[in-house]
Amino acid sequence: MKKTFLAATILSMLSFVACKPTESNYKAAYDAAQQKRQAAANDPDILLPSGGLKNLDGPTKRDVNGDSVYVVKQHLKFVGGLEKVFHKWNVAVAAYKMPTNCSAHVSELFSKGFKAFSAENPEGKFYVIAGSFETLAEAAVFAKEYAYDKKASDFIGLPGEPLIIER
Repeated sequence: MKKTFLAATILSMLSFVACKPTESNYKAAYDAAQQKRQAAANDPDILLPSGGLKNLDGPTKRDVNGDSVYVVKQHLKFVGGLEKVFHKWNVAVAAYKMPTNCSAHVSELFSKGFKAFSAENPEGKFYVIAGSFETLAEAAVFAKEYAYDKKASDFIGLPGEPLIIER
């Protein structure tokens, strides 16, 4: 029993030492960041005007027929709504962690005449989809029209305006 306890104690102490940040770890991380920056120098779509790197995993601003819209590619799963029209380009107007909040928002939009429905991404975020379209151009027009008389705070869980999700 004592040998097992002693072995477990030694192993846990070694794991703390192994995770200790060192100058070489910091240098390796810095070098990796510099390599990404150098690789991005050849691809202007990856760099921000400030010289920093864009977050390629999150929503990015795209110019669509002169309008600037947020677009992200995610796998979405239809959750529910009164009518199911699920195309490639979906305009999300809110995002929630709880499906009940999402469902209430969908019902409100549906009562106002939108063909709204709920969709869930793999991380468990529930999106209120106000419109679904075959083309990005159609989705961008809808997103701009929807946002016209709304405040940024109306787009719960989003970057202050509708988010176009490519699925």
